[in-house]
Amino acid sequence: MTYEPLNEFGIRPVDLTGLEGVEKEAAHQKSSKLWMLSASSLILVVFLWWLLSDALSVIPTLYFPTMHQVGIALNNLGWTLATDAGATAWRVVVSWLIGCASGTVLGLVMARSKIAYYIINPLVEALRPVPPVALIPFTLLWFGLSDFGRIFLAAISCFMIMVVSTVVAARNVSPVYLRAARSLGAQPGQVYRTVVLRAILPSLVSAFRVAAALTWAVVVATEYLGAQSGIGYLILQASYTVNTAVVLIGVIAVGIEAFLFEQILRVGAAWITRWVDRAEGA
Repeated sequence: MTYEPLNEFGIRPVDLTGLEGVEKEAAHQKSSKLWMLSASSLILVVFLWWLLSDALSVIPTLYFPTMHQVGIALNNLGWTLATDAGATAWRVVVSWLIGCASGTVLGLVMARSKIAYYIINPLVEALRPVPPVALIPFTLLWFGLSDFGRIFLAAISCFMIMVVSTVVAARNVSPVYLRAARSLGAQPGQVYRTVVLRAILPSLVSAFRVAAALTWAVVVATEYLGAQSGIGYLILQASYTVNTAVVLIGVIAVGIEAFLFEQILRVGAAWITRWVDRAEGA
């Protein structure tokens, strides 16, 4: 039998490699069980839908379509659904990028400059409670029926979230970090880049995800008015003929797109903030 040599403190080091492997395997098994639980809930919802609509016909088809009707409608839509889904996704991504970028930059300016804060903050607080869809009449006058109006409204919703989130996050940075950086000779610009931005990054990525969810809602709502493509347009056209199957397909399509976009943001946020300690499952 061989033993590890003693270190400088007279203590024999312990090999924890096997223990780490056991912990990773246990965490993987737990994650698999949680994913199975999520899948089971979705399967249960689909089963109840089939049972109440197709098997027992408890729900009138006028109020909610059967799975058979949805299948026929999906086959009839063909590539139209993919085209409309792509149009909506394009508007969402552009609006989200513009709103998040401009809101974050302005929030950083407000957090750094008291003058800018007291000039801009009243305007932000006055406009923030206003629903973006309330501005639709103005966007029709300014942009007509083009996509610029829809992107503008969705970007405004992201912009408001990011401005407030950035200002709050920057002001909540611990003064201890700032004093420590200054004591080491860091200039104001360096303090902001290396301390403040890193400290608020976890809060910002969370705000990005919240803003993305709101962007999907606003874009689909604006597509109800004057759009010639998009999931909102598809749902509106189907509602004119009470085609509940197509309406449900549109709702499901938006949900799937938003879910996939959220997962992309979640993975990206985890990579960007990989240095942050997180609770298990967060």
